[in-house]
Amino acid sequence: ILSPNGWNDVADLNFSNSEMRKEMIKAMKYWILEANVDGFRCDYADGVPMDFWSQAIDTLNKIPERKLIMFGEGTSKELFTAGFDLTFGWDFYGQLKEIFNANKTVQGLLNVNITDYSGVPEGSHILRFISNHDDDAWDDTPLEIFNSLEGSMAAFVLTSYMGGVPLIYNGQEVGCPDKLGFFSTSFTSINWNLNQGLKSQYKAIIEFRKSSNAVKNGLIESLDSNPDVITIKRSSGTEEVIVIVNVRNSVKEYQVPTVLANTIWKNALTGET
Repeated sequence: ILSPNGWNDVADLNFSNSEMRKEMIKAMKYWILEANVDGFRCDYADGVPMDFWSQAIDTLNKIPERKLIMFGEGTSKELFTAGFDLTFGWDFYGQLKEIFNANKTVQGLLNVNITDYSGVPEGSHILRFISNHDDDAWDDTPLEIFNSLEGSMAAFVLTSYMGGVPLIYNGQEVGCPDKLGFFSTSFTSINWNLNQGLKSQYKAIIEFRKSSNAVKNGLIESLDSNPDVITIKRSSGTEEVIVIVNVRNSVKEYQVPTVLANTIWKNALTGET
């Protein structure tokens, strides 16, 4: 049976059939045991019965000496109850686009972050992105959506440092200017020599994130109500990180929040005071 969504390359499987379920789980076990994959990204996870995901993930997690990551392409909080570790942060992405292109204030992003994590179990996360295979193919590249290379970098810092787990899509780290289709008729070569300075920034931002418990899992506190500049503090134990991001496509004069006056900080990317 073809998918009711009009996806002619996808079969609408009968999840009421217990034998079919067993075969699906058997196939998933095959890729773990024979190909040594570390987990699965499950497309359109909201469209599959949650009790199947519970059955499948529970079975896979019983495979000895395996630590799997289960990523559901969906937004339902039930996916976490079913055993998924990650879901898609569509609302955060949508709010980012509104801020950069419709002049919305930064408060909306802070609100979405709170809503995203409401009801999410500890240790589970929302995936954050400025591009992915669907949006890059059908919408546009991060350069266009966020108005420039600098705008795309500002948006990436927010997706990396405001909670969640960041995704880097193909070519994003060199500012690929071409929309990337993903069907068999689509052929696009990425010029990996583009924008090496941008690539270096990506590396520095990710390397610091990997080293910082505050950025990965710390508390988030908004320090300012400026509509054009996000200023947050991430804290974990004795580690504190201040993140300041201009979300407009122009220079902004910014008054440092009173709470930061007369304090001394180290530049996380350069080590300078």
